Amino acid sequence: MSIIPFCGTIFNPEKFPNLSEVIAPPYDVISPEERRFFLSRSRFNSARLIVGDEKEGDYFEDEFYEGTRDLMKKWHEDGSLCKREQPGLFFLHQFFTGPDGEQHIRKGFIALMPLAPYGADTVRAHEKTHAGAIKDRLRLTSVTKTHFSQIFFTYQDAENTVIELLDESLSKAVLKLHGRDEATGVENICYLIEDEDVIAEVQEMMEDKPVFIADGHHRYETHSQYQKQRLAETTFSEIDANYIMGYFSCAQDKGLKVYPTHRTFRGLPDFSYQMLQDKLFDYFEILKMDIEDLELAHDHRTLIMANEEGEPMALRLKDEAFNDLRHSLSDPILAEVDTVTLEEIIIKRILKLTDEDLQHHRYIEYHRDIEGFWEALRTGSQVGWIMNYPDNNILFEIGGRNLRLPQKSTYFFPKLPTGIVFRELED
Repeated sequence: MSIIPFCGTIFNPEKFPNLSEVIAPPYDVISPEERRFFLSRSRFNSARLIVGDEKEGDYFEDEFYEGTRDLMKKWHEDGSLCKREQPGLFFLHQFFTGPDGEQHIRKGFIALMPLAPYGADTVRAHEKTHAGAIKDRLRLTSVTKTHFSQIFFTYQDAENTVIELLDESLSKAVLKLHGRDEATGVENICYLIEDEDVIAEVQEMMEDKPVFIADGHHRYETHSQYQKQRLAETTFSEIDANYIMGYFSCAQDKGLKVYPTHRTFRGLPDFSYQMLQDKLFDYFEILKMDIEDLELAHDHRTLIMANEEGEPMALRLKDEAFNDLRHSLSDPILAEVDTVTLEEIIIKRILKLTDEDLQHHRYIEYHRDIEGFWEALRTGSQVGWIMNYPDNNILFEIGGRNLRLPQKSTYFFPKLPTGIVFRELED
């Protein structure tokens, strides 16, 4: 993939030597309560730019979109924001403790790349998207002409040579930005590298590599729609909207971790745990287990189910059911992901939920940490499933085949901070 340095817009380092009070998570993980928390930290917090007070239908209040545009202009005028004059790459280090309790360092760089259609040799995607979220982000982009958050891409580099080169080039960085996410404890340190020789070498290394969208499918499709909109408006073929801001992390980097998202169900009509368990015997071998024995792995054939009392049991998909599932899917490789097994066999066949139910998150609750999963069962959820760790190699292969997985099949942690660098479009 072609990598392009850019003149990013950043919070003025002279006024903001530490970014802890102005960074925020991506818009789609900020609840109304969290938004109030971030705004209380600083009137310059990035959450003010990416989420409004309250969403009605597909959109926030009308004033939010125009207000964000005007706020960006005001912050430029008072010197709170400044745009770099020299194109560069932003090399981001994130120090974090994962849901697994282990400490890690994830490294990746922020740059532009050309928008490209999905394909095995270009951009690989893996999640389904929904029109509502795209409408909101398209309106924000159209009004502000700004990319506030990066698309999270991964790429294959067996020797991790790109990251090693950037690590060796830290002495050439012209700026060091840092900020701590107080909500998650993630330490973000970002080095701005404008050295032309280093950038050229990174470009050469990345040239033929396809990329995989780890996080940001809705934003990628938003920018694709925005590109079409601007091409029609300007009638020019070469415009700024042809390029998108991305964060690029090597799939072989030890710090790139993919975690599961667990599921509980609440409010299912006419639900009986005993009836569910009876039907599960048609597809699974069922084995009771102790919580102390609970251990997550990459086992796509085994699901862990728990009732409202928090009692877990292992569900091992029978060979016949597994073969039947493989043949019923558009591609057999999808059966190697446990969220597909859960959705196709249990949610749709047994619980009889529809695609519309899933699209609108009816009955289903998502949990990124195991404590939240158990708390949901203690407070009214009827049943839940603990998911295993996704296999990064399977995900990359699925993306290359242009297939889609159920929502929240992957959880790349930590999230990318909004507020390290923005990208303002010039057309």
